[in-house]
Amino acid sequence: MKESELKEKINTDVTDAVEEILGKKIKEKLESEEVKTQIDGQLKEHMSDAVKQLKEQMPPESEELKKAEDKTKEFKSGGEFLSKIRQFRVNRDTLDPRLSYLDSKGNIASAQKTAGHMEIGDDSQGGFLVPEIFKNELYEIALENSIVRPHGATVIKMTTDSVKIPYVNDTSHASTVFGGIVAYWTAEADQKTASKPTFGQMELTPHKLAGITYASNELMDDSAVALEPLIKRQFGAAWGYYEDDAFLDGTGAGQPMGIQNCNCVISPYRNTASHVYLEDLAEMYSHMLPSSHSSAYWVIHPSVIPELIQLGSGNAAAASGKNLVWINNAADGPPFRILGRPVLVSEKMEYLGTAGDIGYYDFRYYLIGDRQPITIDASPHLRFDYDETAWRFVLRVAGQCWPQAKITTKDGTHSYSPFVQLAATTS
Repeated sequence: MKESELKEKINTDVTDAVEEILGKKIKEKLESEEVKTQIDGQLKEHMSDAVKQLKEQMPPESEELKKAEDKTKEFKSGGEFLSKIRQFRVNRDTLDPRLSYLDSKGNIASAQKTAGHMEIGDDSQGGFLVPEIFKNELYEIALENSIVRPHGATVIKMTTDSVKIPYVNDTSHASTVFGGIVAYWTAEADQKTASKPTFGQMELTPHKLAGITYASNELMDDSAVALEPLIKRQFGAAWGYYEDDAFLDGTGAGQPMGIQNCNCVISPYRNTASHVYLEDLAEMYSHMLPSSHSSAYWVIHPSVIPELIQLGSGNAAAASGKNLVWINNAADGPPFRILGRPVLVSEKMEYLGTAGDIGYYDFRYYLIGDRQPITIDASPHLRFDYDETAWRFVLRVAGQCWPQAKITTKDGTHSYSPFVQLAATTS
C-alpha cells in the first residue's frame, strides 16, 4: 500500500471512530432522559394550541384599517406612492384619496374621511400606510438581512397594545411534570390523589422602531422611479437589521427581549476560553429539545468560522495533529452544517470567546407581535438648507421567548431548552 493511501485510510478510520464516539456520547445523553421526549411532545402541543387560541381571541382588525389597506392597493407602484406623499408635503396639495395615515391618537384615518385634507400634526404618530405592493418588497429585503423572523419564529398580528401569553410553568421534573402534574401507580379501587398543572402568563408588549434617511430633491424631481429603489433598499435593510438585532440580543427595555437574554437559555461551559471545540458542540446539542433537532439552527458570529474550519477531534492538539471533522480539505467550501443542521452567520451574535458567540436555537419558540403596520412619511423642512427631503419609516413590534425557564430532568443532572448557547467561561 502506498504511503498516501495508508495516510488516507488512517484519516478515514480516525474520522469514523470520532463520529462513532460522538454519536454514542450524544445518544447516551438523550437516552438517559427518557422522560425528555414525552415532555417535549407536550410542550409542542401546548404551544400549537396556545397560538391558535391567541389568534382566535385577538380582537378583529378595525373596518377602518381594512378599508384603508384596500385603498392603498390602487397604487400601481411604490414610486407613485412616494411621489404622492412628497407632493402633499411640499406643495400642501389635496391629499390623494388613496393615502391613509395614523392620526395623533394612533387611529387609522383616510384622505376621504378628512375630505381630502389633513391638518399639520394629525399624522404625528407615524405617517402613511405603506401599500401592499411596496410593503411586500420591503419585507423581502428585510428578511434577506434577518435571522429570527424568516427562520420559523411564531408571528402574531396584534390588534391591542398588550397581549397575555399563557405558558406551562414547567421547570423541574424532580417530583412533578408539566408544571405540577403528579401520577401514581394505584390499585383498581384505591383513592386517587388529585393534582393540577401550574400555568403562568407573560405579556407581549410592542415597541416602536423608526428610521430616517435623506434624498436630494433633484432625485425626486427627475423621477420617482429612481427614488423607489433607494428608499426600498435603505428602509428594508435597516428595518431587517435593527429588528433582528433586538430579537437576538434585545434587553427588553424599550425594545423586544432578545433570545440571548431570556431566562430559558441554557449556557454550557466551553472547553477552552476563546475557542469552540467539538466537545462544546456535542454538549450544546444534548441540551436541545429532542423534537427541535429537525427545526433548530446554529447561529454563529463571523469570528467563529476559523474555529469551525479547524475543528478537530482533539481539543488540545495542534492544528497539524488534528483530524479535521468540519472541512477535510481546502479545495471544497465549508459545509455550513453542524450535526445535520444549517449554520447561519450573523454579526449580531457576540464575538468569539464571548457568551453567545455560537447558539443553537429553535426559533419556533420565539414570539413576534406585529402591532402597527409600517408607515412612511416625508418632510421637506428638516434638511431644507441642503435641498433634501427627509424620509421616515415607523413600525411597532414585540418580541419575547415563550418558555420562561429551562427544564431540569428528574435526577437533576441535566436540563434542556429550545435555546442553547455557549458560555464565555470554562467553569
